[in-house]
Amino acid sequence: MKRISIFFPILLIALIASGCTNKTTSLNNSGNSGESTNPNGQKGNAEESTKKPDQNEQTLLDYFLPAGSNAQFKGEGNEFAELDIDFAHPYQDYVILHENNGGTLIRHIYRIEKDQILTMEQKAVDLNEDFPSLQEIEAMEPISVYLKKPFEVGTTFDGWEIVQTDVTVETPYKTFDHAFVIEEKGDDFINRKYFVEGFGEVKREAIMETVNEDEDFIVTSTLESVTKPE
Repeated sequence: MKRISIFFPILLIALIASGCTNKTTSLNNSGNSGESTNPNGQKGNAEESTKKPDQNEQTLLDYFLPAGSNAQFKGEGNEFAELDIDFAHPYQDYVILHENNGGTLIRHIYRIEKDQILTMEQKAVDLNEDFPSLQEIEAMEPISVYLKKPFEVGTTFDGWEIVQTDVTVETPYKTFDHAFVIEEKGDDFINRKYFVEGFGEVKREAIMETVNEDEDFIVTSTLESVTKPE
């Protein structure tokens, strides 16, 4: 079987799951209160998208939204590309995301290290399932490298490579400057993720070659709105 990542493992889980989740994700552990911002009424510092990140001042926690935040992603190309993501930081050096694609709720657990972010868990869970304890998480073995410094063209990790920096990326939420792009390639697919300091992933793109090479199958998830705690 050919290797397909980013969207396609999650889509496969969604298709075989016995039940569907509500599109709105709200977990007791992560919270979802605060002020919603969107492209028609967004708030924040105008310098957000123009100030180039200084890697010497960065902590990799800056590549996730604050605890209690929620992000909505517009999906195109597949019904499961529309995402509702909740963010929680229940323990020091750990971030937990709950990603609802309308078919399945996926829990992602990340460990923040000085120069890299490790994926500790990625699995389908029930909406009301509590977080693992710190002891349970610390006993987990990392399953992959999610992100690694330096954020320079040519940096590689787990089949991914940073292929562009200082990229401008347009989303329904806002236009971001100084994004960087990581890419994974296979024989008949290309996966990309776009990262911005202060937000993390703002866009995902999966391109699958089809029999007709002029009509590739493209699935995207692009940041549409953000809710942060007060």
